[in-house]
Amino acid sequence: MIQSLGIDNLGVITHTEVEVGPGLTVVTGETGAGKTMFVTALGLLIGGRADSHAVRAGAKRAVVEGVFDITGMDSVRERVADAGGEADDELIVSRQIVPGGRGRATAGGRTVPMGVLAEVGQELVSMHGQTEQLRLKSTARQRELLDGFGGRELAGLLADYRAAYARWRDLRAEDERLRETSVERAGRINFLESALEAIDAVRPAPGEDAELKALAAKLAAAESLKQSVGTAHASLVGDDFAETENVSDLLGRVAADLERAAADDEALGEPAAQATDLSIRAADLGAELSAYLQGFDDLEGASLQETEERRAQLGSLAAYGPDVEAVLEFEERAGRELLDLRGGDERLGLMQERLSAAEEALRNAADSLHEARVKAAGEFSVSVSEELRALSMPKAKVGFAVEPCEPAAHGADQINLWFTAHEAQAPGEIGRLASGGELSRVMLAIEVVTARRVHFPTFVFDEVDAGVGGAAAIEIGRRLARLSVGRQVIVVTHLAQVAAWADNHITVRKEDGEDGAVSGITRLDGAEREAELARMLGGMSESQAAQAHVVELISQAEEGKAAF
Repeated sequence: MIQSLGIDNLGVITHTEVEVGPGLTVVTGETGAGKTMFVTALGLLIGGRADSHAVRAGAKRAVVEGVFDITGMDSVRERVADAGGEADDELIVSRQIVPGGRGRATAGGRTVPMGVLAEVGQELVSMHGQTEQLRLKSTARQRELLDGFGGRELAGLLADYRAAYARWRDLRAEDERLRETSVERAGRINFLESALEAIDAVRPAPGEDAELKALAAKLAAAESLKQSVGTAHASLVGDDFAETENVSDLLGRVAADLERAAADDEALGEPAAQATDLSIRAADLGAELSAYLQGFDDLEGASLQETEERRAQLGSLAAYGPDVEAVLEFEERAGRELLDLRGGDERLGLMQERLSAAEEALRNAADSLHEARVKAAGEFSVSVSEELRALSMPKAKVGFAVEPCEPAAHGADQINLWFTAHEAQAPGEIGRLASGGELSRVMLAIEVVTARRVHFPTFVFDEVDAGVGGAAAIEIGRRLARLSVGRQVIVVTHLAQVAAWADNHITVRKEDGEDGAVSGITRLDGAEREAELARMLGGMSESQAAQAHVVELISQAEEGKAAF
């Protein structure tokens, strides 16, 4: 519930602070005085769109601040805390609007995104005006209205349906994906099978391509290699046919001579050791060259042609990797992928079972939701139609047409709110058949009925009595007063028959000053209130007839409220 409202430089209002109590509060004033600014200010506090043109001419900014009683509203307190603000049983919210610039919003003493005010505002204030009447013409709003009227039972069924719909939608999307890729999957399977068959036919060994490359080079140069290495070997260690001394023998004699000399002169010990080492190393090198030459004997069965043919076989696998190691890695990956792809058909079969089960669950949830909506629609029609009879629309009826349709996120029902003003008029779309005054009364009747099931701390109605007068206006006042029992209702009205039912009366008065029109907000009691009601009746607050009528209206309202 809103406790107080402060406004600075908003429209024609320069500065005002007003306390708003529980029960029914009416806001009155002459046309153009700025009554709508009061509603605009409330709308800004709950995240409404800010119009920079609403800032008073010449002012740097407009500021609106509201103090709300949020006792017992834990969700509001937690949301404000999440945004960094602080609130106990009282929440202070403010908005700043700057011409041509960015505004600022605070909640609980902390600057917050505008979305926070909108989230909190949904639980604090329910706004109803011409915009809400326009929303009532949309099928989405009509569906929300019926589901809200259905209460917790219908809300639970709707949650069950949405869960079933989400599962069915996800499974259907996966099924479509599997089917769309079945052709691609078959092609990929054929490719992988052919690739694995080709690799298996060649069956490369790790490192084989490098080994064959080296072997081919050795075989191609075999004669030249044997001649060169053989000559080097003979020079080092000699051969059976060599008559000249070889390097190994010469180094052996050098080492022997130096060792004998070292026996007489220790200074030759190191040179003798070096000569011995050279002799040994020459012999070792000769042995290595001998082994290399013997290796050619082991290659007598190797053919350069066969080696090149094998290399060509390995080269045929180049599409699967630049070398044998890459080809073998591809083979491993391809095997795993092939197993996964071959399981696709099996998954597709299982998917059909899962999808069928999801479709059945969705149908069951949709049927249960449909039955609950039809039941709620009947109760809604009876309750609202009764309220309309009390609002001087005895023949009017309102109800919901709930027809099955294709499943969607909100259900498998096409929901339309219909209206008929009298028996001679066939029921039709409410937006097409209801006049402005009728639509206002329908909105009020709906709110009165809905309030019996859903508690909301504050309702705001902007000229809900437009196009209404006489006895219907009195009944609108009665309904608004009844709606305000246990909650707060704020109404902008131009009818004395409605204002007479108020627990709190606020008037907006405009005066022409040097800096332009200036409006102020004042609470009225006693004689001042009676004078305002008289003005609203006939424009002449001092008229004795008007004053007598006011006394009658107030007395009638007091008696009516006592009967609640």
